[in-house]
Amino acid sequence: MAKNNGDQLTWVHNPKDVIVLVNRSQNNYVLELPTGLCRLDVGRKLRTLRSILKIAQVKKLVDAGSLAIE
Repeated sequence: MAKNNGDQLTWVHNPKDVIVLVNRSQNNYVLELPTGLCRLDVGRKLRTLRSILKIAQVKKLVDAGSLAIE
């Protein structure tokens, strides 16, 4: 039988680094992230790490008010 490795975490995030990115515009967006494409439709939320704000496309949309941080 396989050994349970549930108690051996490989990564623990800092709760302060987790944000919710919300599409407040009337447009659907396809975000080009290092891990691949991510679709963020009108009114939808994406729970992610704060480091996503370093991506130029995301930063531009946040600065324009199309995306908001909760």
